[in-house]
Amino acid sequence: MALETVRVLRAEHDAIRAVLAHLEAAVAAAERGVAVPRDLFTDIQEFFTVFVDRCHHGKEESVIFPRLATQAGALVQRLETDHTAGRQLAAAYADAVQAYTPGDPAAGGRLAAAARAYAAHLADHIDRETEALLPAIEQALAADDRTLAAAFERIEMERIGAGTHERLHAMIETLPHRIARALGQGPAAAPPQ
Repeated sequence: MALETVRVLRAEHDAIRAVLAHLEAAVAAAERGVAVPRDLFTDIQEFFTVFVDRCHHGKEESVIFPRLATQAGALVQRLETDHTAGRQLAAAYADAVQAYTPGDPAAGGRLAAAARAYAAHLADHIDRETEALLPAIEQALAADDRTLAAAFERIEMERIGAGTHERLHAMIETLPHRIARALGQGPAAAPPQ
């Protein structure tokens, strides 16, 4: 049976990967000159700021990393460096979103480049966490799972507020339809179940 802390982090990784896939579809269209509405990109920017950084990375930095520092110091240091680099790439993405003009292929290209740089970084980071951090949590912190899971819940309430997690997940569900509409394809098909 998986630890609750590991289950939560895996679910968050899955949500991030889903957003990255939708982002790729949207920026590919934008760089072709399709007038993808800016609000789609600003919603994803909010997801990166609130969900990825404040919530997901906040849980790791406040709850997990301090407890693993003695057993897996090099890993913790590497992941903290990743978080810092990710914040810089997220800021570059935010700048590209602000400069984006729907329908302008050059602006779409700049946005696509910034989005892809951040997406590649996040994908590598998630792989590193999946391969090294999650097993380290299972090995070293299993006895503290309930305490850690409760700390995760407190972080969500304190750092992003009640209902924000659900609101951002609802936004993720709108992305396929919004992208399809921008591409002139009408309603998006429901994802396979």
